[in-house]
Formats: sequence, C-alpha cells, structure tokens
Amino acid sequence: MEIALFSSLPADGNEVPAWVHLVPSGIFRGADGRGPYRLGDAEAVIHASMADGAKLPIDENHAFDLAAPKGLPAPARGWIVELQSRPNGIWGRVEWTPTGATLVAERAYRGLSPAIAVRTADRTIAAVLRASLTNDPNLPLTSLHSRSPLMDLDALRTALGLGADATEADVLAAIAAQRTAVSTHAATLSRIATAAGLADGVEPDAIVTTLQSRGASDVDKLRSTVVELQTQLTEIGNARARDVATRVVDDAIKSGRVGLHPLRDHYITRHMADPQAVEREIAAMPVLNSGGRVAPPAGDQASGGLSAEEAETCELMGISREKFIESRKALGLEVI
Repeated sequence: MEIALFSSLPADGNEVPAWVHLVPSGIFRGADGRGPYRLGDAEAVIHASMADGAKLPIDENHAFDLAAPKGLPAPARGWIVELQSRPNGIWGRVEWTPTGATLVAERAYRGLSPAIAVRTADRTIAAVLRASLTNDPNLPLTSLHSRSPLMDLDALRTALGLGADATEADVLAAIAAQRTAVSTHAATLSRIATAAGLADGVEPDAIVTTLQSRGASDVDKLRSTVVELQTQLTEIGNARARDVATRVVDDAIKSGRVGLHPLRDHYITRHMADPQAVEREIAAMPVLNSGGRVAPPAGDQASGGLSAEEAETCELMGISREKFIESRKALGLEVI
C-alpha cells in the first residue's frame, strides 16, 4: 500500500470553501506520470476513512507526513468532518481553524492536497487519511496531484514504527489509530478551549497563554483570600481575648480589688496581651471586705505601712509607696 498526495482548491475568489474535492472519480494519474489510480467503491472508501467518527486533519505542506516524523510541528489548520460521494469523486466538508481560514481566504496556498492510501496490488484507493494546504498542484482539474514522492509499504512501516513483518492490514490499522489519536487530541483541545472561555478551534498557543494569565490571576485571588481569612482569624482571636480579659477584670472589680475600677480599660488591654502577668498583678491587689474595710493579704505588716503584696502592687503600677498610702487614706480606708 502507498500514500499518494493530491491537490485541489477553487481557482477563483477568496471565499473559504466549506466543501473541498479530495478524490476524483474513475481512473486518474498525476501530470508527473505517477499512477494510474482508481476510485472504485466510493462509499467503502468513505467508511474506511471516517471509521469511529474520526476527523481528518488538514495541515500545511504535508507536515504530518514529512515534518512530524522528524519531530517538527504539524499543527492542524482545519478538520474534515464529513465525506460525501459525488459524480466527480469524493468531497469533504471542512471545519477550518481561524488560522486555516485566514490562509485560504488570503490565498496563501493554491491547492489542497489529500494524503490517500493506495493499494499496491491494484492501485485502487483504500482511504483518505488527511489533507494539506500546498502551493504545488500539478493537475488542471478540480483534483490536482502534488509532486510528492509516494510512500511504499516499507516506508510506511518505518514511519509508523511497525516491524518489517507488518502486513498491509497492520499498516491500515496503525494509520487509523493515529487518525483517532489526532481526533482525540483535537477534541481534548476543544474541551479545554471551551472551559477557558475561548472559541472552538483556537490555536493551542492561545489556549496556553489564556490559561497562564488566568493562573496568575487565580494565585492573586488565592493570596487575597488567605489574607482575608488571616484577618478574620485575628479579629476573632482579639474578640475572644477581649471577652476573657473583660470577664477577669470585671470579676476582680466585683470581688472588691482596690484601685482596679478606674483602670478597668487599661487592665483589659494589658490582659489581652499578657493575661498571666496581669492576673498575678490583680491577685496582689488588696480586697475591700463587706464591712467597708480593706482585708490585708496574709503576712505581717507594720501599722500604717504596706504589706509585701501591696509593695509589689506599687512597683507593678509604677507609683510610690507614699502615694499609695495617701490614696488609701483619701478613700477613708484603713488596714486592720
């Protein structure tokens, strides 16, 4: 089996054709002498070409056959989604990519050159594999034959990575598998483009650019969300700390701790920052008992002087002992 490359596109106008002529009817040959080739059962060819609902890619200058095996890019410029048998041969309906449509509309290429599988034994057409935009058509009719070399069965085995013992059926199966893979890849790109909010058929580079820019935006959104959550957690923590500090200070005031009430807000703020130190300080303050007298903390003290706890309170509050005693006397309190 061989692969022959044929060429055709409308000769006039700059409209992008929806249907293109892929295979001429009957017996035909190229102007360079290759052939003859024969289109026998057109419906059988269509069935073999579109097996499993595959789409046939259209590239440039047979990149899939000539460049791709060398590891070079071979992007699709359109997809043949339907084949139709007509009196003058097989035609294909094309869904052009934006780049492909522009190339055709601007007449960057003169013809369309299908890659066609040909049976070596009787030179009949086996299947349409794909097509290519080209500037080298050499037939004056609708279907033009490109001056590209035929690929024999051995070359096909090598290109497809098959062993030397691979049969024609093995080659056809491998070609069909590659066609399915290309169609699957195209379908995947289409779904990705749709998910990214892009039009179907957009170039892969445009998809990558969009996703990369959107990724940066998503990172910024995530960072903003984290900062917002941290702020909320800080606010919640501060509110809880204030609630605890308020309860501790108010309970101490209710229990009669002397000198605490005027400094209530001050002690609440300090408690939020260092609760243990403030609670030790409050515990050292004298307590006003139910008879209106100050109950001294345990321990000896000189008459009219300060206990060890009161002295510590003066030091923590930053006031002199004399000032503390004067404040206590001014309040009419006495130590008993």
